[in-house]
Amino acid sequence: MGSYRICVCFTRKFRVVEAGPPPDVKGAFKEYSEGGTHMTAEQLRRFLAEVQGEGRASLSDAERIVEQILQRRHHIAKFTRKTLTLEDFHHYLFSPDLNAAMGSQVHQDMSAPLSHYFIYTGHNSYLTGNQLSSDCSDAPIIKALHRGVRVIELDIWPNSAKDDVDVLHGRTLTTPVALIKCLKSIKEYAFSTSPYPVVITLEDHLTPDLQAKVAQMITETFGEMLFCPESECLTKLPSPEEMKHRIIISTKPPKEYLEAKRSEDKPKDSQKEKDSDDDVWGEEPSKLTAAQENDDKSDSDGSDHNQDTEDFGDFDEKVHPSRAYKSLIAIHAGKPKGGLKEALEVENEKVRRLSLSEQALEKAAESHGMDVVRFTQQNILRVYPKGTRFDSSNYKPLIGWTHGAQMVAFNMQGYGRSLWLMHGMFRSNGGCGYVKKPDFLMDNGPHNQVFDPKAKLGVKKTLKVKVYMGDGWHLDFKQTDFDLYSPPDFYTRVGIAGAPADEIMKKTKKKEDNWTPVWNEEFTFPLTVPELALLRIEVHEYDMSEKDDFAGQTCLPVSELRAGIRAVPLCDRKGVQYSSVKLLMRLRRAEPPEDVKVLFQLYSENGTMSIDHLLRFLIEFQGEVNVTKEDAQAIFDSLKHLNIFQRRGLHLEAFFRYLLGDQNLPLISSSLGVHHDMASPLSHYFLCTGHNSYLTGNQLTSESSVDPIIKALKNGVRMVTKTFGAMLFSPESDLEEFRSPDSLKKKIMISTKPPVEPFSVCDSTKDALVQDESDQGDDHLDEDLQNEAPEYRRLIAIHAVKLKGRLEKVLTVDSKKVLRLSLSEQELQDVAPTHGTRIVRFTQRNLLRVYPKGTRVDSSNYNPLVGWMHGAQMVALNMQGYGKNLWRMQGMFRANGGCGYVKKPGILLNEDPHGSVFDPSETTSIQTVLKVKLFMGEGWHSDFRHTHFDRYSPPDFYAKLSITGVPADSMKKKSGTIEDEWIPAWNEEFEFPLTVPELALLMIEVRDYDTTGKHDLAGQTCLPVSELRTGIRSIPLHDHKGEKYKSVKLLMSFNFD
Repeated sequence: MGSYRICVCFTRKFRVVEAGPPPDVKGAFKEYSEGGTHMTAEQLRRFLAEVQGEGRASLSDAERIVEQILQRRHHIAKFTRKTLTLEDFHHYLFSPDLNAAMGSQVHQDMSAPLSHYFIYTGHNSYLTGNQLSSDCSDAPIIKALHRGVRVIELDIWPNSAKDDVDVLHGRTLTTPVALIKCLKSIKEYAFSTSPYPVVITLEDHLTPDLQAKVAQMITETFGEMLFCPESECLTKLPSPEEMKHRIIISTKPPKEYLEAKRSEDKPKDSQKEKDSDDDVWGEEPSKLTAAQENDDKSDSDGSDHNQDTEDFGDFDEKVHPSRAYKSLIAIHAGKPKGGLKEALEVENEKVRRLSLSEQALEKAAESHGMDVVRFTQQNILRVYPKGTRFDSSNYKPLIGWTHGAQMVAFNMQGYGRSLWLMHGMFRSNGGCGYVKKPDFLMDNGPHNQVFDPKAKLGVKKTLKVKVYMGDGWHLDFKQTDFDLYSPPDFYTRVGIAGAPADEIMKKTKKKEDNWTPVWNEEFTFPLTVPELALLRIEVHEYDMSEKDDFAGQTCLPVSELRAGIRAVPLCDRKGVQYSSVKLLMRLRRAEPPEDVKVLFQLYSENGTMSIDHLLRFLIEFQGEVNVTKEDAQAIFDSLKHLNIFQRRGLHLEAFFRYLLGDQNLPLISSSLGVHHDMASPLSHYFLCTGHNSYLTGNQLTSESSVDPIIKALKNGVRMVTKTFGAMLFSPESDLEEFRSPDSLKKKIMISTKPPVEPFSVCDSTKDALVQDESDQGDDHLDEDLQNEAPEYRRLIAIHAVKLKGRLEKVLTVDSKKVLRLSLSEQELQDVAPTHGTRIVRFTQRNLLRVYPKGTRVDSSNYNPLVGWMHGAQMVALNMQGYGKNLWRMQGMFRANGGCGYVKKPGILLNEDPHGSVFDPSETTSIQTVLKVKLFMGEGWHSDFRHTHFDRYSPPDFYAKLSITGVPADSMKKKSGTIEDEWIPAWNEEFEFPLTVPELALLMIEVRDYDTTGKHDLAGQTCLPVSELRTGIRSIPLHDHKGEKYKSVKLLMSFNFD
């Protein structure tokens, strides 16, 4: 019970209530205890294998966990009970020592050269505080070694008497510490946390005599621990495994000191006083002089006077007292003559260490990024903070790691978010201080190309993080630490640090007046470079009047995360772990569907899919019989960002991403483009047709504009009312047969009523025809004006008429004339039941245009299938509207490369042996069965706001699949609802028997289920069944207006029986 004073006379009392297990924990317990009240060790083992991803967990491992939990919670029952209750199970999951989010063992290959690792590196490791006036001591060195830091930096200077060596930050007010004291502390604590080598980088400001004294100190202090190379310069760096329990010295060779000393007698700028491997507290780059800015010889904030070059003149090291000092240097620091490009050149017979300030690295990354990566494959790159960080703050380490820099040197005595990232990275690999660089930073491509840090990459993996609850603050903090008047209001920030495209932060809701907050919120993070991604977690206490209070943080490398429900301990601002504060979270990656895993196993060998394997998969499973090896190679080349220079083939993740990518779309047109025969008359095609194409909105009050016409043309509309052009097709005489689309390429045709009735037909037929004078888009020039303009009639390529009187007369086919007949949707529906076959026969030679009825003042649309199944070529829709019928129109004209012309199926163009044509009202036998499997969806987290679908939880997605076609084929089906999931996995299969597959459209909708309101649309598409490619395909989704989302897509498979 906690009491908080209100004003003077009143107090508020709050009880610290222990939160119960989250619903997911209860659900897991119920499932794996098989509905019982106790979970056996065998049931726990199954949970570990199936949920926690610990496939190697044995029964004895599970029994040991049960024993430990019972020991902690039930001292007596441990002798009589060997099972866990729900509370015991929850306690186990919430125990960081038993159920950590990361492994604690060294598990990476440690036998590669040192240049293959990120190394935990300190900067000015001897400072206790700021860079200007704090004390120098061995205490921060000891602390860094305990944390696992493997690179210790010492600035060594002559003492005041010039007879001994001190460690201090030169030309500042820092108080010195004796070098020998620092060396002894390093020896004592170097391997207290990790057995892998400690590198001492010396910033040397000594005379040769004192260098010799330092050599003696180092030799006597470290003895056999010291690594002394046999040759003057290493041609290859040793491995961490070889250097276990060894000390490595890295600094500039002594002859560089002599060159620097000689330069002291020459005129120099005030900034040219310190070795370029030191950290000069110089000007910001914007304040540098032109000479300084152009001098790339310096790798500090200022410039030296060629101190770091290798042209050192005559130097007789046989007689020089610092010869012994030089022999101790295993990794030479320095920089060749020339600018940055020369400094980054790789020498085959020599390895070295180059130092760049954070600013110099940013400059190098901008212009020489790939050169930096190539340099770090063999050599060591050290990056250090800029000189103006007097407060021992730090910079963002990711830019160094992304370019392969091994030694990203940090002020370990500082704190802040950048240092938290450093702590996070080196929690990897058992916290040993060495983290193997990702393969893509070390590999070379077929043409010796290396990773380009500036390249735009696709999503490689997706991390899903669910924050259940937190606990422990009431044990580690005083009651009023966060708020004097009430318990804290905690919220959690979760995000990613890594490649620029991956960086994001998200936030839970705040939980008011609660020491044990329960959030139960899930977040999804698509990752382009998961190997370098760090999961950032911060907890804050909301304060409406001041800055929110800090309540804990941690940072975890994504590549090391263990899947499942895990306990995550939090740390304070300086990275020290709290005794009790922790979060319960679920961590998991979006896994490929089981079918994809099985296919990969079938078409790969030893976890790798070669080009030949991929080619076989495309032919045998995807049905792409015409695919070539060059096509398979092109797929490989497009996946370089996923399979970075892996020459042998694709791994599972790259194969999965290919299946979800733009190279694996569902329609034949995606690979073939326009593939229908385009040499037949126009009457043999469906034409993408607009209605009142100039309107921007409804039919009564919206503005007229060219914009909707332009938009319709871009969307493939080929028949635009009231549009004229310069490239007109003007026939010399009335057409006896329509020309073909191929013969009319890049031509514009005019279709309207002629000024004078052109048809020489019998009177009875004339009575049934009237010049098309509807208000649905044909011209209404004054008749006198028309007769005065004979050239107007010559422009009309397709003569238009409209029904008046008996339809039988109108539908009589004239072998010497072709025309366009217009019917409203209502007229077509009225006459179709009795004249269906007549209409089909009419449209085999003539054009039929169907337009919306006049009452659709809101620019809505009708079902276009009623026109298409009767052969109507111009089914005119309001393109400025939206809705399912417009989706169907968009779906039909995705066929044939989206060119706006779709060849009508043969059933609408041909007669049977008895001279009969297709009867739309007649039900025929089933021709095929379309089998559709809906695997999963993704991309909503990228294209929608966190709260777009639901303010309080992730969306509950379900899918609706339906067939639109002839009446006998129409069918609707629906998947189950996947609750609280941004990446839903349905894995459901549906079957659609089809009698006329040539006219069938598969409509797919995804919606978010809402218990109280209308289900939100989350994407839709419509696909012509006749164009579907078999196999597993990626299906991009569109919004309600038909605009394609940037990221939202489904993974589905299609097959026909």
